[in-house]
Amino acid sequence: MKYGITYSPQETIFRIWSPLRNNIDLCLYEDQCTMDRNIYSMKKLDDGVHEVTVQGDLKGYYYTYLIDGIEVVDPYSIAASMNSTRSAIIDLEDTNPRGWNEHCIPNVTKSDAVIYEVHIKDFTGHESSEVKYRGKYLGFIEKIPHLKELGVTFVHLMPVYDFITVKEEIELFFNEDNYNWGYDPELYNVPEGSYATNPEDPLCRIRELKTLIMELHMAGLKVILDVVYNHTYKSKNSNFNIIMPGYFYRTNEDGSFSNGSGCGNEIASERPMVRKFIIDSLEYWVSEYKIDGFRFDLMGLIDIDTIEETVTELRKVKPEIFIYGEPWAGGSTVLPVEKMTLKGMQKNLSFAIFNDSFRNAIKGDNDGESRGFAQGNSDYKHAVEIGITGSIDYDDYRKGFTNSPLETINYINSHDNLILADKIKKIFPYLDEGGLIRINKFAHAILFTSQGIPFIHAGNEFLRSKKMDHNSYNSSLNINGIDWYFKGKYDDYFRYIRDLIDIRKVYKEFKITDAQDIRERLKFIYIQDVIAFTIKMEEGYKYLLIIHNNNNESYSIHKNDIKNHLNYNYGFNSENIDFELIFDENGLVRNSQFNGLEFLVIPYTSTAIFILSS
Repeated sequence: MKYGITYSPQETIFRIWSPLRNNIDLCLYEDQCTMDRNIYSMKKLDDGVHEVTVQGDLKGYYYTYLIDGIEVVDPYSIAASMNSTRSAIIDLEDTNPRGWNEHCIPNVTKSDAVIYEVHIKDFTGHESSEVKYRGKYLGFIEKIPHLKELGVTFVHLMPVYDFITVKEEIELFFNEDNYNWGYDPELYNVPEGSYATNPEDPLCRIRELKTLIMELHMAGLKVILDVVYNHTYKSKNSNFNIIMPGYFYRTNEDGSFSNGSGCGNEIASERPMVRKFIIDSLEYWVSEYKIDGFRFDLMGLIDIDTIEETVTELRKVKPEIFIYGEPWAGGSTVLPVEKMTLKGMQKNLSFAIFNDSFRNAIKGDNDGESRGFAQGNSDYKHAVEIGITGSIDYDDYRKGFTNSPLETINYINSHDNLILADKIKKIFPYLDEGGLIRINKFAHAILFTSQGIPFIHAGNEFLRSKKMDHNSYNSSLNINGIDWYFKGKYDDYFRYIRDLIDIRKVYKEFKITDAQDIRERLKFIYIQDVIAFTIKMEEGYKYLLIIHNNNNESYSIHKNDIKNHLNYNYGFNSENIDFELIFDENGLVRNSQFNGLEFLVIPYTSTAIFILSS
């Protein structure tokens, strides 16, 4: 059964589910500000659904539900007034931009994914963006050429559904205290109004978000939405809890809200009508907005049965749907641990999870001063090597948690915690800028030369700083806004990250999807001081050689050691071997031969990639 509204020019049907309530009224308003209303009693059906049909064309009207004297917006709303005070009645056909129904979805597979996580307001809210619609859906469109230049293939939009703590009035948009990442859900099926050029018009936010999605698609980029079905901003007074008390949230034995999210409550995804709401909502975003995938916030709090059913149902709608999430909770939960969606639960279920083990091995802890492999701590060498294999069970020494590299999202930082440039600066406060840049480059080189799906946060490509704010979820745009001056200032660094993305596109050896294929083709060279490995290429007797030198001095490896490695692991018996350097600390290198040298010298804190051939 369809909940919410079913609109036609002849009539509108309203449905809400609450077996517990006996009396629910519909309040109908001609606009979003008037206090005048018409009230209609809803009929309670045997299955707990309350329903009423109102004759006539109600397009442009607004509505709420009245329960025990309290008015609430419809959790199944597809449109809303400014600041979500009332649900809106619209015809979705009126929200489609020109060309919407005909535009093509890019043919980009998960194995080709390079994910770019970005916040709508951050992307163009800073004055340096020089766009017309700063911080808006339409402003984002003006910076799509940057994403194409960088070479990413998936754009992960931080929450764009309606969230509650940001005031949507145009005149308040740039107020320093009027900012949030959006992990405070109100209406799951309505786009956020503050990003629209006219938040008072319920059609505008929908049309402009669709326009952004269409423009991203036309630029060859797929679109991921960040979704937060693990909790809501409100608890006792949420629309869910007022409509159906005690059902939508998990509770402790004393009746208090379980708080596994750390935000005051957690959604009871395991209950049938909650599960239905989540799946219906996701299917709506796919069918109505042509979304290509979803990132689940605190996925650990969504029970594994719901996730499995979600994947199954969404694949019926879009077979290539891309789903990933955080395999942890934000606190203790009453959900049994065997039902949580944790690391390892993703195996063979066609979704991926964030690889925090690899993240920590590369950079150390999130916000402190501990060092990872990229900062010279070789204690993490083993953990980094596991990440390099795509976190599969590679051998008896390197055990991971995936059955395929497509199950791991490899990242160094996301929106949470210190952004990488700040983390490195915190560890090395007295290091010159050249040294800081070198470590940033090195960390990303490890990320992009590993099996699995690489993920970066907006601004990582030109050393974005958030002024050491490790939890900027509601900090000002002064902290969060991307300063586009950095792109010009650090152009060399930007080109380095772009080259790393190009390397993945050119050499499919970094995108192997089968675990056994990785075991057969990727072989580590047993060197104590650095990480070195080869990957057999598909054409002839050719191999990629990748060396990650995390020492503070250069490292030399003799050609004979490499020959012995190839002979032992691949049966490569040729006496003559050519060494072509294709990537070093400056990025892509062309036509650089090392044949006359006995040693390969890898500069300090850097990655080098060679092609070996007979």
